[in-house]
Amino acid sequence: MKAPKISVPDLLKKLSFLKNNLALLVPIIIALVAILLFIPTTLLSRGLRSRIEKESVQPSKQLDGLSNNVEEVAQAEAMEPYLKACAQDANALDAAILQTTQRELLDYRVFADPNQTSPLIFDPFRQAFLAGVDEMLRRLNAGSPPTDVEIQTALDSSPTRAGMGRRAGTSSTRASGMGGLLDQRMRMSMRMMSEVDRKIIAKICEDKARTSKVYVSPVDLGGYLYWSDWKFEDRDKAIKDSWYWQMAYWMLEDVVTTVQQMNRDAANVLQSPVKRIMSVQFTQSRASRNTIGARSRRSMAPKDKATPAYVVNAKNAMTGTPCTGRFTSSAADAAMDVMQFQVSAVVSSAQVMRFMQELCSAKTHKFRGWQGDQPEQTFKHNQITILESSMLPVDREDFDHTGYEYGPDEVVTLEMICEYLFFVPAYSKLQPAQVQDDVVQAAAPPQR
Repeated sequence: MKAPKISVPDLLKKLSFLKNNLALLVPIIIALVAILLFIPTTLLSRGLRSRIEKESVQPSKQLDGLSNNVEEVAQAEAMEPYLKACAQDANALDAAILQTTQRELLDYRVFADPNQTSPLIFDPFRQAFLAGVDEMLRRLNAGSPPTDVEIQTALDSSPTRAGMGRRAGTSSTRASGMGGLLDQRMRMSMRMMSEVDRKIIAKICEDKARTSKVYVSPVDLGGYLYWSDWKFEDRDKAIKDSWYWQMAYWMLEDVVTTVQQMNRDAANVLQSPVKRIMSVQFTQSRASRNTIGARSRRSMAPKDKATPAYVVNAKNAMTGTPCTGRFTSSAADAAMDVMQFQVSAVVSSAQVMRFMQELCSAKTHKFRGWQGDQPEQTFKHNQITILESSMLPVDREDFDHTGYEYGPDEVVTLEMICEYLFFVPAYSKLQPAQVQDDVVQAAAPPQR
């Protein structure tokens, strides 16, 4: 089918109606121009948008990204000193933990060579232990109550008793036949003495109390009797004795340092917060376990019949299962060794909490390397945890306290079982093989 032909004359005829409607001509012309302009404008705007996106927007985003990266780098650089400080703190903490167990040895020859066999190397350790305890007592300005001779001499020479003679019940020599009033205290308390005798004894006890800061004797401190009578039996036992008593000596130092700090401002026992150290012991029989606060003076005295040891289970712990749940492990990667000790002291009732806090506070010590050949350094340690404590009022006329003058303060007997931690990595290279084997054997389950 052929398309119809449109001739120019016919078209003009069709448009001739505009001659009669000139008002429509202008809008039609404007519409035609607008149509002609819209098409190229649209095409141009699309090209312009693409160009702006490519040349302006995208570079701007890239610049923003670079700016963010610059800020992140700057923040990372600013954080670097902080991160280094955190790493230094962690390393310092690890070092401080090890330093608590890096302590001076009583004698550096005992553990220096594991192959040495001479029994003579142990005698210097024995002497150093005894001399160390004597030095502790000197630092404490320690004293003791009047002796039998001092009391008897005072009674016999008192003008108030002149002409009275040695009546039965007033003088001890005739009644006891043992030559001293203190011996007779086992049969007679202060309540049974005459008023005159009691005043005389009270005066001499008070005078003696003014000459020292705390009552304590060497035999009240665990280890002194043990090493006083120590004899070499075999090398393995001697090595273990030396190692465990070295640990005990460090614990003993902390107790003495605590008492020394407590009494530093006192002139004598009458003013001292800690009046008396009744005992510090590192071994305890199973029969007396879990009876803290119910033992007599004689049962509290260190017996030194056994060598201290690490606490590997409830069987050899002073408290059964300790509240901390910590034991020495036989594992190769064990972090700590645990020991326990017991303290009994007469303390001013108002100073009990301070004494316990002081015992658990940080203390300083010296270290010159495990061979004793390095420059001396001062470290800190804080390894004591109180597991149990008990307070009992003091009956000053009781046998346990006869002859002791405590001054005007209200006093109590404070008994504590404490835990002490040693960090294995600090001395693992020094620890004798005999001790390591001892731990393994003690931790092994019983054979059926």
